[in-house]
Amino acid sequence: MGPVIARRTPTWLAWFRRPREAVLVLQEDGVLLEGRDLISWADLEAVGEFRTAYGAGLGIRLADPLQWFDEHPGPWRDAASVASLGRMPRQVADILGVREAGSEPPLDRAARVQWARDQTGGWDLTIPDRAVEGGVAAALALIDEHRRRFA
Repeated sequence: MGPVIARRTPTWLAWFRRPREAVLVLQEDGVLLEGRDLISWADLEAVGEFRTAYGAGLGIRLADPLQWFDEHPGPWRDAASVASLGRMPRQVADILGVREAGSEPPLDRAARVQWARDQTGGWDLTIPDRAVEGGVAAALALIDEHRRRFA
């Protein structure tokens, strides 16, 4: 196993019972997501920092997100994705007053990818900064170095 880029932030109860589980691990053939889904170097178009009104962290853009999501349906606990954005039930969103015009993702999958990229600043997967070990800048440098060495 290669360097760990991000780890799951456990709940307060789990903090005492088990070590933090890896969310992103660098490998020779790509980046392993949540211990089971590989993002090969060929599938990885770009990595960078994202900042939105909802948070900040590490962003991953896939070369062909529709194909990758078909092959890796998730769900992921610590990575937000096209597949999970906008899944709050309509009634709950209305009660909480959080549904804005244009905030609901389209049903068409290709349009959903573009919608999600618009919401996240161009990313298909996002990892919150609280889960990224050593900070986003250090993680990006480590990913770039690993990619140059093995891709």
